[in-house]
Amino acid sequence: MMNVGNALKVLCVGFGVGVVLRVVQMLYFFDYATGFYTDGGLVAGLSLGLPLLAAVVNGVMCFKSRRYFGPYVPRRNALVGGAAVFSGLVLIVSSVLQGIDAFHFWKTGLSGYDFAHQKTIYFAFLLASLLFGGVQLYMSVGFFTGQRNLQAVPLLYLAAVAWGIANLILAYVFYAKSSSFVENFFSVISCASLLMSLFYLCKLFAGVDEEGAAKRVFVSGGLAVVLTVTYCFSNLALMLLGRQYVGEAPGPIQLSSLSVALFVLTFLINFRKYSLRRTPSEASKQEERKFKPN
Repeated sequence: MMNVGNALKVLCVGFGVGVVLRVVQMLYFFDYATGFYTDGGLVAGLSLGLPLLAAVVNGVMCFKSRRYFGPYVPRRNALVGGAAVFSGLVLIVSSVLQGIDAFHFWKTGLSGYDFAHQKTIYFAFLLASLLFGGVQLYMSVGFFTGQRNLQAVPLLYLAAVAWGIANLILAYVFYAKSSSFVENFFSVISCASLLMSLFYLCKLFAGVDEEGAAKRVFVSGGLAVVLTVTYCFSNLALMLLGRQYVGEAPGPIQLSSLSVALFVLTFLINFRKYSLRRTPSEASKQEERKFKPN
């Protein structure tokens, strides 16, 4: 159990260091005119490598504690409920902004989104953002009251998976166009890991293989949190300073990813407090006995 708590601390240190290094790199060692690094990519490599190392350490520590993971135990938790509300509102506002942009695009042919001409993807992402936002608000009621409010509709959280798929498609097809491997890696892998964490959260909330899903949420969620917070938080901070580069996703999309990653982080902290056993499960002990030599 102590390993899991320490793993979460490693994650926080990882994305904290990553954000600082990435902001320094983009302010002082990045040419916005050409898209190339001015220091040979040293700081960029560190801004990616150190958070990745933190994610690997998190995964190893959680894997060592895998016998202690239990089923999801709902508890009243205002922090997780607030994170769910925040992400839900951000997703809904993002979908509304996309709808306004779609109307403007229909009238003038101009859009702030590179994928506006791909109507199927455009409206699929808009709809997925709206649905996922609504589901997050619905889930927040359960977090605030300490109830499992997906019992009647256990597959409702598939809306999160649908959003994750659409988000990954956008990143891979439209926003992985930088001349830098680091930028493209951040863009695509952060979305891929976020999708995986949402998939395992869906299984956890639906009551399907809860112990296995919990272990995988901590591993994939750790990677998603580290990469997404490092990438999106630094990009959004730089946008406030007027620093944007070619191939970067629009602010509402990045803010949506950041809000979902922060929700995943707060949920992991909550799960660690209420759903980890103090001793290994009996099933895990029996599995270990099978592989012990006589």
